[in-house]
Amino acid sequence: MAYSTAARARTTIERLAGASVSGVEFQWSVVDALRRIVGFGSMCWTSVDPATWLPSWAISDNPVVGRHQRLLHRSWPTSRDLTTLAERGFTATSVSTGGDLARDRYWSEIAGPAGLGDSLSLALTAGGAYWGMLHLYRERSDPHFTTEDALAVGQSVPVLARRLRGAALESAGAPPSGDELGTIVVDHDRHLIASTPAADRWLSRLPRPVPGGDPLPGFLYALVERVTPGDLNRATPDRRSPRLRIRATDGTWLLLCAAPLSQSTALGHGAVAVTIEPARRGDLQQLIMRAHQLSDREREVAALVVTGLTNQDIGEALFITRYTVADHLKAIYGKVGVSSRGALAAALSGTADDPTA
Repeated sequence: MAYSTAARARTTIERLAGASVSGVEFQWSVVDALRRIVGFGSMCWTSVDPATWLPSWAISDNPVVGRHQRLLHRSWPTSRDLTTLAERGFTATSVSTGGDLARDRYWSEIAGPAGLGDSLSLALTAGGAYWGMLHLYRERSDPHFTTEDALAVGQSVPVLARRLRGAALESAGAPPSGDELGTIVVDHDRHLIASTPAADRWLSRLPRPVPGGDPLPGFLYALVERVTPGDLNRATPDRRSPRLRIRATDGTWLLLCAAPLSQSTALGHGAVAVTIEPARRGDLQQLIMRAHQLSDREREVAALVVTGLTNQDIGEALFITRYTVADHLKAIYGKVGVSSRGALAAALSGTADDPTA
């Protein structure tokens, strides 16, 4: 009977993945199905920017976690941690602490006193890229998660990861009503110090914090941690200034960048400024190319095609023949579903309805 229930739940998840339902509706429906596979009290489903491995969106029915985003995201996993999780597929607090949950800082300070027990985290990877994480929580009186629990839920992970990947290819929303750059300033302890009116307008289009909790969405706290000198191991893979691409509630793509501020009498040391503005054509190329499952070489070719180079020029730049470039371009067209250079540039911009953006 238990197997039959789990099998039916997995069938439901596969059906939902192919249905024309919104991303959020899909996620909540999947959560209901997952509860029939393995018991848990609450959950948090986090999307991740595959280029920076930073959280970019989350749905959650766990108010304890929701109210403590600043503390939770100050300990966001390092690149090494996420790589290990992706290789293994899952981890649990009970596993990382050897069964003693009190060894985990977040559990001992926040989750445990609030009645939460063990948590199970699963990596949502597809096409060699990280697209999200699924966190399941049990109550303190419940038994710890087992390997069997993780494997049972893990059978649905490929479907969930592919759906997250596909969300990056959905049509963008209406063009933003303005392109003014907004700025947020937080101090060393990540308390909100100031924000510009433009930043407040952008924040109103992002996921709202849980009432009574921290004032900013969790992904902002994770972003500013990347500029802390003591966290150099968390630098983005390409060593650029920490940045994050995120989709607003109306479908608009936004770009968030964080930078350290000089020490001052008012702010002290370690203050960070975060800018928010609409994402431009080049900001989304790598994200969308990953979503289309282009190989490393295909991404190199596609990026040069978008700049207007000929096949001969691209071949010289990459030290390959123009015939090899043509072969790559044919494969790229097939994966993206276009048949011309102009259509490819529009598709990779994330603003296909406005090729001039």
